Amino acid sequence: MVSVPPTGGLSAEDDLDRTPLARQVQGLDSGRTVEDADRVPVDAPVRSGQEEEEEIFEIRDFTNASSFERLSHQISLASKHWAAASRAATTGASGASEEVLQMKDGFELGGFRYELLFQLVPIGETKKEDRLGLHAFPTRAHRLQRWFGVRHFLILSINNHNIDLDSARTLLSAAVLATAAVPLRPRLSCFVPVEGGRKRVLGEALHGRRTIYCTDLHSSVQPSLEHLAGLSDFFRRKVEAEVGDDKEPCTMMVGVRFTYSADHFDTWQVDGEEGEDAIESMKLHCLWPAFPLGAFVDDANFSELDPRSAPYWKLRLLRRSAGAAGGATAPRTARLEALLGFRREAKQIRSAEQSMHSQVPKTAMASLTAAIQESLESILLPTAGEMLSMTDLCMSLPVVPRRADLSATCDLGSAAGARRGGRLVQMAVLSAKMRCFKGAVMLWCSMLARMRRQWDALEAPSADSAMATTSRLDASARTELFDSSMCLAQQKMELLERSIRAKTSSAALSAPSARAAQGSFVSRNGRRNCVVPSLLCPALLTEDLRLQRQMAAAGLAEQSAERAELSLGKEMQADVAAFKAENMEADLEDFLQWREEIEGLSNGGFPRAWLEKLWEQTDPKLASEQQKRLFDPFRDAEMALHYLESIEGPQLLLQLFRVLLRNTLEELSDEMAEAGNPTYLRVLRDRVVSTSLQAFRWKSKEDQEEVDVQATLEELTEFPEEEDLQSILAAMEVLESSTRLAFSIRAKLGDHADGLLEDLLSEGEADVTQPDQRMAIENLFEQSRWLESQLDGPRSRAQLARARVQRPGQERLLGIFESLPLAKEFVLQLQPCETSNTHRMRRMYAEVRENHMRLALVRELSFS
Repeated sequence: MVSVPPTGGLSAEDDLDRTPLARQVQGLDSGRTVEDADRVPVDAPVRSGQEEEEEIFEIRDFTNASSFERLSHQISLASKHWAAASRAATTGASGASEEVLQMKDGFELGGFRYELLFQLVPIGETKKEDRLGLHAFPTRAHRLQRWFGVRHFLILSINNHNIDLDSARTLLSAAVLATAAVPLRPRLSCFVPVEGGRKRVLGEALHGRRTIYCTDLHSSVQPSLEHLAGLSDFFRRKVEAEVGDDKEPCTMMVGVRFTYSADHFDTWQVDGEEGEDAIESMKLHCLWPAFPLGAFVDDANFSELDPRSAPYWKLRLLRRSAGAAGGATAPRTARLEALLGFRREAKQIRSAEQSMHSQVPKTAMASLTAAIQESLESILLPTAGEMLSMTDLCMSLPVVPRRADLSATCDLGSAAGARRGGRLVQMAVLSAKMRCFKGAVMLWCSMLARMRRQWDALEAPSADSAMATTSRLDASARTELFDSSMCLAQQKMELLERSIRAKTSSAALSAPSARAAQGSFVSRNGRRNCVVPSLLCPALLTEDLRLQRQMAAAGLAEQSAERAELSLGKEMQADVAAFKAENMEADLEDFLQWREEIEGLSNGGFPRAWLEKLWEQTDPKLASEQQKRLFDPFRDAEMALHYLESIEGPQLLLQLFRVLLRNTLEELSDEMAEAGNPTYLRVLRDRVVSTSLQAFRWKSKEDQEEVDVQATLEELTEFPEEEDLQSILAAMEVLESSTRLAFSIRAKLGDHADGLLEDLLSEGEADVTQPDQRMAIENLFEQSRWLESQLDGPRSRAQLARARVQRPGQERLLGIFESLPLAKEFVLQLQPCETSNTHRMRRMYAEVRENHMRLALVRELSFS
């Protein structure tokens, strides 16, 4: 039988609380953790203070040593290592920290693998549980701390082996002797799990006295031990409470915690569809801090321990486990991971359009292979009806949605996404649901075929479609650039739609590619009035065309005629011709004045000689009469369609991933705003944004002026490193699951969640301090109990106890506090007697549940 390590997580049978993630203390001579460091035997105490730690080798003859001596020696070596490591951790920079320090160690002996877990809990005056006294029932602590009240201990176990009672006593003796010989501060209590540790644990400590720890688990509950009165009588008899010459009884202090559970909630909505709740269970702890026995009556007939009047309430959450690939708690992250799973398949596709053309096999073997491949694809690919439905869904959405509420809500700089609520976002979402990448390519090609038909027929965009926004390329040109925060595929679709708009407006406008005149202005010398001319519509550039311009101009000198001609030759020539045609008496100075004052453009980057030559050589011609257009709808539309149809598989997949990544971040940002933007969620979102910006080298708004052309080209075509992608997914999963958790909390508690939300998100628990919060929680647990009662199947004793028969055939559910709690926990501890000069620790922990009862006893014995 395989043993269960005593340091495991929550057990449905014997644990109400989860073991926390403890800090692993660091090794002395390297940055490794103690768990991974190589141990060096030492035979002298580790120096304290600022003295340097020295490695002292121990020479000992083990020729005639027994197995017990060898075992004890190995434990002592690990204890010395723990003493040095814990001292370094607590006296260093983190000396004031209150977090748990843990170290795992192990050794091989006699064919067995022995495992040791050391733990130290620094005692701080500000620890939250210390407010409640000795019996705080800390929720984030090891089970041994709750059972026995110990903070510093050693657990010795054997890997993959259960330990019987006799062997456990032998191991415990070896551990106690080994730790007693090591100058540990503070002293450790030693424990050995018996038969896996769920039912029984043996422990002992030598601190000048001998302290015995033992616990046992019973599958039934004795009625006399279900209440405080019976437990106190049992405890007094067990530890012989009557001491002193005059037999004066010692004062007994008591701590109590009742736990109630809510495991059934209303249906959880995920993107408008029913799904699993982010919360698996909620626990309500009603606590009474330490009080003297007799302050409250609690027996089989009457109890004053009313949970409603308990001084402290603590609400805890147990999150639903993520499952495979994000599963129930992070469906959006699962979609991103699904897209990344297509990377290998995408490398086989050189062109989206060509991949749809079937290749004629040249040999019989190739024909057989093709037949097998088609058979497999028929299973993975969508049916013709499904593909048609998905295509209709994509085409029903505009390229640029008009609704203002779809604007981005998080600053990602040039994060290369797409318009929320638009066609490309829907395409990315549907692609993530495909079972193979070829299905996504088929949908892509089907959508592009529809878009080409729209272009050929000059079908005007729908009323829900808005005009794509553009901005000037720089301060010296009228050329406009599409939004650089959109991916290249989105920009090409916007260019295609702008071309359709330009062609469909030609029937109503005499000069569809010209901008109308806008008045006049007076020249600087005051000799004439100049007319603001009609101009050709500026050229529209997508990100790849802008990069091509920059690369072509990279080898030319600044402010040279060649660079000016390459960058703005066509635009300047068209503008000069239009200006001269409407201002026959104007000169070059008037033209430059018009550019600066009316158009708001800069003339500083152009050589004077080049401008004069351009002015002299350009003939006047109205914009409506010019044949060469800066923005040619037919040419630009065909270029956009060609790019979209010939895009390679890796580039398509990369852009779909970016689109879905940005859309996911924006959706979660909106949900965070609806949840009140908790600080904890904002920190998680900033972590996702930072990780994404670093992985894709996206530019923030402050850095967009400094462009690395080569890096930008690589960004457009290559995936980041695998480690960076996994970091993005991990951070996104935490953000998404936490956001869903925040919505689940608000759905259950409403406005009463405001004072609890931050602690529940960050710590998983919160102190309930307001009366209205208590009432909301009680109503929530009542609703959960009612939902549980609607389930079919046999009822347990606890379920039957929640209902009371009013008349034959009719039941009424009892209130949450009128029925049995999930667990009742008691801690009883005898205080020093006034007539006794010595104090012996005598403590008992009792946990009463429906199916079992656990008793954990601490007895301190004096040496005679």
